[in-house]
Amino acid sequence: MTDAQDFDIHRYLDGEMTRDEALAFERRMEHDEALATEVAEMMQDMDRLRAAVPTPSEAHLDNLLSRAEPVARPIWGQLAAAVVLLAVGFGGGLLTRGPGAAPDMAGDVLAQASAAHALYSVEVVHPVEVPASERDHLKGWLSNRLGAEVRIPDLTGAGLSLVGGRLLPFEQGAAAQFMYEDAEGARVTLYLTPAQTRGTSALRYGQKDTLSAAYWQDGLWHYALVGPMGRDGLARIAQSVQGALF
Repeated sequence: MTDAQDFDIHRYLDGEMTRDEALAFERRMEHDEALATEVAEMMQDMDRLRAAVPTPSEAHLDNLLSRAEPVARPIWGQLAAAVVLLAVGFGGGLLTRGPGAAPDMAGDVLAQASAAHALYSVEVVHPVEVPASERDHLKGWLSNRLGAEVRIPDLTGAGLSLVGGRLLPFEQGAAAQFMYEDAEGARVTLYLTPAQTRGTSALRYGQKDTLSAAYWQDGLWHYALVGPMGRDGLARIAQSVQGALF
């Protein structure tokens, strides 16, 4: 698949084509079975991702919020606020927001990031859309789609090599997911999406069984890191992300 065709598929799925462009693209699919299959597979991925993140009720959010406990511990650099324990139900999208987070964003980003990790981290043949061997293309493509320069952290110092990345849907626009793996094949994903307003938030952390996630905002980006390790291990990787980005 060419870059131009890949771009057309995403424009079609994101509703960015005019009516005439969409009709022309659909006529192309009628005569190109491979293209039609690729579009169908991407639509299925998007549907599975949305289905994995149902909207929790107000009562459930209020209940979880009442049980969230702050952890008095400093964090690094620009995130020098208190670390807050965030209750997260990864499979059902049941989560809450810690104090200091922008309304809804911490919960929304963590839910989307954890669902995307669960969906793609187990893939063997197609874990990413663009492999690490095309890093420059990946950076340029995602920067164009997200409307701002996307930086891909080098996490080799943390024992993680880049597998690649992909574009994902997000309610407020679009998001990117970068996938990394260690020498044993354990995968960690970094999810990021543009923020509507500049800000800095405390690190928020959640854990479900062996899967952990952390959220923070820095500048005009929301970030979420998801991986199969405990809080301390995830915090060390988050520090590496921060060090590579700033």
